[in-house]
Amino acid sequence: MKLDSIYEEKVYAGVLGKIIGVYLGRPFEGWTYDRIMSELGPINYYVHDKLKVPLIVTDDDITGTFTFIRALNDYNYNYNITSRQIGQTWLNNIIEKETILWWGGVGNSTEHTAYQNLINGIPAPESGSIKKNGKVIAEQIGAQIFIDGWAMVCPGDPEKAIDLAGRAVRQRLQAVSLIHIG
Repeated sequence: MKLDSIYEEKVYAGVLGKIIGVYLGRPFEGWTYDRIMSELGPINYYVHDKLKVPLIVTDDDITGTFTFIRALNDYNYNYNITSRQIGQTWLNNIIEKETILWWGGVGNSTEHTAYQNLINGIPAPESGSIKKNGKVIAEQIGAQIFIDGWAMVCPGDPEKAIDLAGRAVRQRLQAVSLIHIG
């Protein structure tokens, strides 16, 4: 499929929007509306300055997204890649405790738990499954954050984007209740 400059601009805008949202929202991620209003007031400034936290840091929400879709490159742009192949892409690209994931501990961080299971020879999708890890670990929010890259690689084909996102989600957690797989 030949892609035009409009598609390139849309992908650029999507990536830029993701980066802006992640970086500018990070300083008060998880805060309630009431806490934001009481501690920060209406936000018309860069919050990281007031909270004295860095704006740009290594981030799993951004790097995780692009590591998932790297599987397409690893497997010759085969849009029928499997959850197991996406798991192998993790093994080929993630440096433990240094890149991509939130290294919050096995049994605490979904991604860390699934990655450790992959390292221990438990293939995807079982590596992140509810059966293997329990519902609380398997259903954390990471999958919803990591799947938006799939839409960018499937212009005009939302069903294919949903299918690929489902494969990536199953690699990570097998909690297909998070997104509609079809």
